[in-house]
Amino acid sequence: MSQIPFPTVPKFSASQAARPMMARDADAMFWMSRYVERAEHVARLLLVNSNLLIDVGDLAPKLLQQQWQSVLTIMRTEPATTGEGPARDLGPRIAQYMTFDGDNANSLLTCLSRARENARGIRENISAEMWEAINTLYWSIRSDDAPARFEESPDDFYRQVMTGSMLFQGLTDHTLAHDQRWLFTQLAKYLERIDVTCRVIETKFSILQSAGGQMEAALRNIQWMAVLRSCCSIEAYRRHYLGEMDPLRVASFLILERSFPRSVRYAVDMAHEATAAIRNETGTLSIDPAERVLGRLNAQLEYAEPSEILKEGVPAYVQKIQSEIADAGLAVQKRYFLY
Repeated sequence: MSQIPFPTVPKFSASQAARPMMARDADAMFWMSRYVERAEHVARLLLVNSNLLIDVGDLAPKLLQQQWQSVLTIMRTEPATTGEGPARDLGPRIAQYMTFDGDNANSLLTCLSRARENARGIRENISAEMWEAINTLYWSIRSDDAPARFEESPDDFYRQVMTGSMLFQGLTDHTLAHDQRWLFTQLAKYLERIDVTCRVIETKFSILQSAGGQMEAALRNIQWMAVLRSCCSIEAYRRHYLGEMDPLRVASFLILERSFPRSVRYAVDMAHEATAAIRNETGTLSIDPAERVLGRLNAQLEYAEPSEILKEGVPAYVQKIQSEIADAGLAVQKRYFLY
């Protein structure tokens, strides 16, 4: 399956270029998209984690704690804020904390509230359909009956957020002109996707390594399947590989698969194209730092092989990617939002 590239813009002089977006509008487009993408990842992590623990049955207390704490680790959230209580209640406490806690910067409520707030500030820059989708998603978690619906069926609640995020992204593609506004939403979406995917890989690999030989093969297989499900990749992986889950294959697929839109490689390529297209749109002649960082990373992943990942170690390999993405995100803010 071939990739659908971002629209290429012919080279032209600065006088022909579109005017750069106002910094505050570009900033709002970027963070609106990034928070919606983040909400989808949080919802999927909670859903997959909950279903995993149903599949495996009783786990040793230490492994059970690691499993739930991994959600907080992936989303870079302080564990202490979930409060005290029996180990068996850790899951429900973390689920509540990552869903409804307004003081948690990465809870579903906070992500969707911030996404809507950014969208409200740029109503004239987005389509009516986009606003309706994000508003509906916001009120689905903010309404008075949301806690009761969550209590009745957390899985359905998470799926509603995931579906709402995908609907918003689809509407963005189909109802917004593919100009600077759209390019900033794509750049934000892919930067967030790369970052979270790398953290999922790093955290889950660390848990499985720490378990060592204590985990039986069937349970380990379920764990690797959960890693893929956390990245929305289980079916795509199975079309490539049969049999038991191989750790290196899982890592290589999530990092290096060039045609799969949830892989790190694909997302880096799309983010790089977005930065280049933004530069072309605004008639900037020099390559900005974010484009340079993403271009180098894109070239590295283009020619990388699974053996390189194995040699360096999976956690160390994805940590380097996260560092590059953090640099790119900072460069985007300095270049387009803070001038």
